[in-house]
Amino acid sequence: MKTININKRPACSWLKLKNEVSTFGIGDRGHKHAEKIYAKLDEMLLKLREVGYIADTSSALHDTDEEQKEQNLWNHSEKLALAYGLIVVPEGSTVRIFKNLRVCSDCHLVFKLVSMVFNREIVLRDPYRFHHFKVGSCSCSDFW
Repeated sequence: MKTININKRPACSWLKLKNEVSTFGIGDRGHKHAEKIYAKLDEMLLKLREVGYIADTSSALHDTDEEQKEQNLWNHSEKLALAYGLIVVPEGSTVRIFKNLRVCSDCHLVFKLVSMVFNREIVLRDPYRFHHFKVGSCSCSDFW
């Protein structure tokens, strides 16, 4: 039987700031502000759980337990970019993130909730559309 070489691109997200672009990969701890980013992720998770957030693990790997699935979801590149954006983008300014793969359902939910809880406007561009998150809703009307 013939072997087919199929390579999946690794997920990457980029946060654009004035003259700088920060790049994030899954579980990326190589950023110079990684400690602050992961502290902000912890803060985000606590605040989102206070408003009823439950991780949507439907798109996570199926061969791990629920706790590991949730942990894996919180290492997604767009969540790291979002955490950094909440740190460095001034309040009142839009957080702009670009992603090379389609956003998963859990990240979409998190972005909606973060826009509400942190009162931030967020634009996430994936290969299929622009998602404009504001006050807990998305411009795609949850259809993507």
